[in-house]
Amino acid sequence: MHGHPTDAAVAGQRTALNLAGASTEDLVRGMTLAPAATFEATRSVDVKLQLLPSAPRPLKNRARVHFHSHTMEAVAELRIYGNPEIAPGESVFAQIRLPEPTLLLPGDRFIIRQFSPVVTIGGGVALDAAPIRRMPGRENFLQTLASGSPGEMLQARTARRGHDGISISQLTAETGWTAKLIETQLTQALNEGKLLRAGDRLVHAPALLALKQTVISTVTDFQKENPLAGGITREEMRDQVKASVDIFTAALDLLVRDRKIEVAGDLVHLFGRGVVMRDEEAESKQKIEEAFAAAGLRVPALHEVIAGLSVDKGRAQKIVTLLLRDKLLVKISQELVFHRTALDALRRQLTEYKQKSPRIDVAKFKELTGVSRKYAIPLLEYLDRERVTKRVGDVREIL
Repeated sequence: MHGHPTDAAVAGQRTALNLAGASTEDLVRGMTLAPAATFEATRSVDVKLQLLPSAPRPLKNRARVHFHSHTMEAVAELRIYGNPEIAPGESVFAQIRLPEPTLLLPGDRFIIRQFSPVVTIGGGVALDAAPIRRMPGRENFLQTLASGSPGEMLQARTARRGHDGISISQLTAETGWTAKLIETQLTQALNEGKLLRAGDRLVHAPALLALKQTVISTVTDFQKENPLAGGITREEMRDQVKASVDIFTAALDLLVRDRKIEVAGDLVHLFGRGVVMRDEEAESKQKIEEAFAAAGLRVPALHEVIAGLSVDKGRAQKIVTLLLRDKLLVKISQELVFHRTALDALRRQLTEYKQKSPRIDVAKFKELTGVSRKYAIPLLEYLDRERVTKRVGDVREIL
């Protein structure tokens, strides 16, 4: 600083910085120095704009102006919210649209000059450098940013993100405030339950409540349309409600805690209400299970069992899906389905056979189980996948 090394500098001091790896071609007037990946440049910034009483005429919407902030200068387009023009002396909310991405943060001051002749006609303060397109209630939001407390501003920024929520790093990028300051300003809102934390994200409590209601209605509609399904998958539902993983998981956890829904593995269903079966469907389910349980390893073709049921093919397939999901039936190939008890018995058979020989070939397996090659090969491949056996050449080692 003025020829002397220094560890710190404050606003108003002329300071030279040694930027390793940067050339003069990389740098232009108006740039801001900041830690990498902290802020994002923008071409649009919402502002509060005051037109000087001495301005020669009203400023119309979409007018081009010279925009100056710090050492940056650009020809920008002005979009006025709620009015076709600004009269001299008036103050409005507006959006400045810049030709190139620029770093602007809330609180940055600016002036505007008339496009031609170039005279100063007004100025104002940046409010939001991350504006959302077609945002409802924008002017109320900007009013909060213009006159609210820091905590109110942060709550407003969180609320406008809906159930997507926002991270502390995003709030830092939007406000220019440190993470420590943001955490301090949000303490009261978090303690009062106005904001909730989900993973690394903050979400406005009413938005999370709305998401929970959407989840319940989505599950309800799914179960009405699919009474034989065990529930809707988590991923299918998350895709429908369009929520981030952390916020969606938080909503599910709260609904489970409140006994509104139940989560079984990957399936979600209403609390106390799983599969709803009519009499003929329950009877068909029992017939399918009994048919495969009685068959042992010489199972019938699935389509033959379905053909003998009193329900239509579509409902029968859903009943089979339920039995497969509950692992009462196990599908080992495209063609073959076995009852769980038969496969458990087969495992025990092989465990006993291992006492005589640690290896078994296809012929011996057929003799041991009493099945034909049609069943033997798929069963042995299933046992390989289950790590009960391991194929070595033409024989299997029993593990």
